[in-house]
Amino acid sequence: MRVVTPEPSRNRPDRDRRAPRDSRAPQDPRPLPPEVYMRRRIAAVVALVLVVLLLWWIIGAITGGDDNQADTANTAQQTQVSETTTSAKSTESSESAEPSESKTTKASESKKATAQESCTLEDLEITATPGSVSFGADRQPNFFAKISNPTDADCMVDFDDNELKFEVFTMNNYQRVWGDTDCNDPEVTGEVDVPAGESVNYELKAWSKTTSAPGECGDRQPVGAGSYLLYAHVGEKTSQPATFNMG
Repeated sequence: MRVVTPEPSRNRPDRDRRAPRDSRAPQDPRPLPPEVYMRRRIAAVVALVLVVLLLWWIIGAITGGDDNQADTANTAQQTQVSETTTSAKSTESSESAEPSESKTTKASESKKATAQESCTLEDLEITATPGSVSFGADRQPNFFAKISNPTDADCMVDFDDNELKFEVFTMNNYQRVWGDTDCNDPEVTGEVDVPAGESVNYELKAWSKTTSAPGECGDRQPVGAGSYLLYAHVGEKTSQPATFNMG
């Protein structure tokens, strides 16, 4: 009995042959988390900012050198102008100071020449001084008058026309209590020469510590203890007051 082996049909597809697979990975249809997109945007912005800063630095480095050179030139020019102006002002000040000094010298010489040519009573200086700061109850005060001539010319004083006298006032109420010529004739008379730059001195030996007034010498009262002011006069010229005490 013959065994007939059936031939494979050529038109039948081979079951063992498989269709080729796609080597690419399948795409994930799921969207990425929002954090991923946010990080990508931030990275892009940072990169852009860095690029802008780099460009700005490059431009600044290129143009900055020119600006510094211009500033240096302007500063040097201003310094030169300032030094020139200061020098000019110094020259003007020196020139203006010379005439001023010349005028001052001439004025001083003129004043000195005038002082040498004349001296009047108004030029003299009168100083009153008590013989002591304090006089006890048993001591009569004595007074001094100093007449100084500060000018460069001798000065003639006529004491007949310009009487030398002392006066005393109370310090608390400024009341006149005594004058040496109220009841006595002046002790200094005639013309007295006061040399240039020198002085003459006069002394009233004693005051009786009694009151007086011009033309009123009949009822003189004792002057009590206290503080008093002393003046010296030569005509209309009067000294500054000097203080003293009586016990």
